[in-house]
Amino acid sequence: MTLDDARFSLFLSLGQLADRQSKANAQLRSPESLLVSDNFDLAEVVPDKVKNAVLASEAFRLFFVFENYLRELVLDVLSEKYPLDWWDRVPQDVRDEVSASEKTEETKEWMALGTRDKLSLTTYPQIFRIIESRWREDFEDVIRDKTLIQQARMLSHLRNATCHMTVLPTEEIERVRQVLRDWFRIVSP
Repeated sequence: MTLDDARFSLFLSLGQLADRQSKANAQLRSPESLLVSDNFDLAEVVPDKVKNAVLASEAFRLFFVFENYLRELVLDVLSEKYPLDWWDRVPQDVRDEVSASEKTEETKEWMALGTRDKLSLTTYPQIFRIIESRWREDFEDVIRDKTLIQQARMLSHLRNATCHMTVLPTEEIERVRQVLRDWFRIVSP
């Protein structure tokens, strides 16, 4: 074995040792795996990104539940009172925007999303636009306090930050939790 071979062998051994030690160090790797295939874990390749994804997931889950709850609330309230034409009660600008989204959905049929209904294509601000446009006629008795809408609308920036891959600070996650607590205290699911 030549000196160059010995150095290369030592280099490889040290690299393998460093790799094993970094994978074993809980501070360097994510506590959760993020598999992109059966044997490829992103937590080993980009551990800091996976750690941030785990942190960001809490805010995402809160918004996921809340936004889908709001969609169901709108559907329940409007379809109960207007079973045949509830969508006609939605403001025209929202219907137009959803119609445009439906056209985009048609071009993406190759994706395995399946068919999505009109409310699943509404955006977070559009949901509040629907509620406010029908406040007196349909939502006042259900929500009872219009300031809840303002509070939830103020979360739009945090919601968008979350959906654009930003980890929210703890105090902002607490703000989201507080607004959700207020909603679920007053508007029971």
